[in-house]
Amino acid sequence: MTRFAPSFPLLALALLTLPALPSALAQTTPAAPAPVTAPGATPAGQKVIEAITVTSDKGYSIKVPSGWTPLKNAPGADVAFINKTVGQLRPTVTVLVQDIPADLKATLADIRDLNARKMPEVVPSLKMLGEKTIKVSGQNAILWNYSGDGDGGKVRWTQVLTLKNNRLFTVTLVTPTGTPQELLDSGRAIINSFTLTAK
Repeated sequence: MTRFAPSFPLLALALLTLPALPSALAQTTPAAPAPVTAPGATPAGQKVIEAITVTSDKGYSIKVPSGWTPLKNAPGADVAFINKTVGQLRPTVTVLVQDIPADLKATLADIRDLNARKMPEVVPSLKMLGEKTIKVSGQNAILWNYSGDGDGGKVRWTQVLTLKNNRLFTVTLVTPTGTPQELLDSGRAIINSFTLTAK
């Protein structure tokens, strides 16, 4: 069985203070167009989508180029996509959405600090490669790049966290070591396309 690289959203705020929040939000967005099979692109039985834009009623949209396959029922993910196997793992993109109770008055900085403290516990052999403050649809966001041991080999995470109206959005690209540059660029394009649509 082909494994997909696990994403670690590292929602320590939820783990520490919000145990009642649902952990399984897996679904594909009904507003997204139906996947289209690309003839001859993958083994029989697998569907590969043509380029689509996923628009979620949870307040975001994301563009996914051809070659990425929807992964249904990914634990905790609002949407998830996988690509062709690299080594033992498949590159994965996930979007997680979590509501944070307003009375906690959590800021993006709070979430960043809690997650940073928790990362060494959940990512074996963690190596932080970079952190930047960026903008996503005018909102401050944290962009992290880090590597470590995944289920089946060394992996690299590219992750964006942003908070709007007490809703935390975590977009994660997980790529195994040895992922071809073209596939890395494709995954990063997905991350870069993420926009917030909620008012």
